[in-house]
Amino acid sequence: MQDIAKYSLILIGTVHGDPRGYERAWALLNHLGPDLVTVEISPFSLRYRLRHGPGWQRQLSQSLAELPADAARHLAIQRLTAQVALPFEVRAARDYSRNRGVTWRPLDLGFLSRRHLPRYGTELLSPANLKALLSTPDGELKEYVAAEFRRARLAVRRAPRRLFAPGDSEAGRREGFLARRLRRLASRYGRVAHLGGWEHLAPWPDSPNLWRQVADLTPGRLFLDQADELLGTDDE
Repeated sequence: MQDIAKYSLILIGTVHGDPRGYERAWALLNHLGPDLVTVEISPFSLRYRLRHGPGWQRQLSQSLAELPADAARHLAIQRLTAQVALPFEVRAARDYSRNRGVTWRPLDLGFLSRRHLPRYGTELLSPANLKALLSTPDGELKEYVAAEFRRARLAVRRAPRRLFAPGDSEAGRREGFLARRLRRLASRYGRVAHLGGWEHLAPWPDSPNLWRQVADLTPGRLFLDQADELLGTDDE
């Protein structure tokens, strides 16, 4: 793992829904010892998830009861289950904050969650949708996550084009917001660690994403599975 002592801003790329995500994030945060942890989730999304999460879990159980007994093990269903749970990034940041007596903050715009979260109960968790997901390619969630981390490293090495449209104001506004907030926070705290999806950290040449907008701050960049070095495990 890179010498992290010289970095005041550390960007940690995650794969959302990683089944070992909490364990990895907890180990990495305790190793890095940040004074502030930020998470790629909006305050609106956090409030909405805390309020509606228990109902989503009941609805998921009810919908699964109408499907074959092994439906819950299908890759798409496992990913959906992780999608409606409180993200591991939030749980790890919250618990680290409580344990160390430091601050954590949700750090994202809410326009996407305002658009999509209300549809979870009416569409995403319906028996019909879960049944349709069973027709998609299956696999192991652990292997899917490992493949995503391999894709992340390849993207960092080769910086392929991502076909970001210059007129995509929503994506640009979101990345710009994250970058501005992190800049301000990095100027106020000794060390800031940010947990967010790895695609924000790849140097896409055609996308003004988070990494490109804060590169002048020379942040540290880690992928969450590097915590395996601390845990003494290897998922590759």
